[in-house]
Amino acid sequence: MINNLVDYHIHTSLCNHADGTMKEYVKSSIEVGLKEMGFSDHNPLPPGYDGRFRMRSDDMNIYLDTIADLQEFFPEIRIKTGIELDFIEGAIDYLRDFVARYNFDYVTGSVHYMENGVSNQLDYLSIVDSEPKTERFRQYFSLIGKAAASGIFDIIAHFDLPKRFWGGLDAASYEFAEQALKKIKQNDLCIEVNTSGFRTKNVDEPFPEKKLLQLARQMGISVTLGSDSHKPKHVASCFREAVKLLKVIGFEKIAVFNRRKRQFVPI
Repeated sequence: MINNLVDYHIHTSLCNHADGTMKEYVKSSIEVGLKEMGFSDHNPLPPGYDGRFRMRSDDMNIYLDTIADLQEFFPEIRIKTGIELDFIEGAIDYLRDFVARYNFDYVTGSVHYMENGVSNQLDYLSIVDSEPKTERFRQYFSLIGKAAASGIFDIIAHFDLPKRFWGGLDAASYEFAEQALKKIKQNDLCIEVNTSGFRTKNVDEPFPEKKLLQLARQMGISVTLGSDSHKPKHVASCFREAVKLLKVIGFEKIAVFNRRKRQFVPI
């Protein structure tokens, strides 16, 4: 049983790149034994930014109202209201205002877009290729550090996500990652152990990987769990593997959130 764990990274069809209704994700969470789960669909962004993989502004009321209805309908599980917020420097005022408008239980920060070479165009990480890999990792982890220092977020998602597209980190990239972890520690955020890496071909490990989790542990950075589910059957997937790894590293607790206040439960 995994009833002492939480899954804080669950997407739904509202974000336009996941399957399944919100009710189906709740039922799946109950079936696998979770006592707490949280939705974290991608936030809307202003006109001019990529809107393919996120909610529209008009979807926010649907999202929040549906969570409220599900909380009432399924009292046997704690359903938290989260959001996955893309950190984009040019939209930082919008992001701050957006978060201030809603009563989230947690706000998860992520970086999916970077400037792509001389065009200065924001592109999805998977197609950013105009710089050497080490330079791309430098820019990526710089953005993670800025996100951590922004005061907007509670959690940083899939810390080393670009390895999915660019391959593993080299020695210099680990140094950039360490600097980003220091920013996370300085600003008292936690990092998500994202188990979707176990489901991803040629990754086969969580985001972040063991070496970075060891470094986070040494720094005293707390962790939480997220499956990054895009299908109901992926809720809490590979959590046992993740918990086993965390215990080997020395973690004894994971972070849980309520109205953006952090507490801890044992694993």
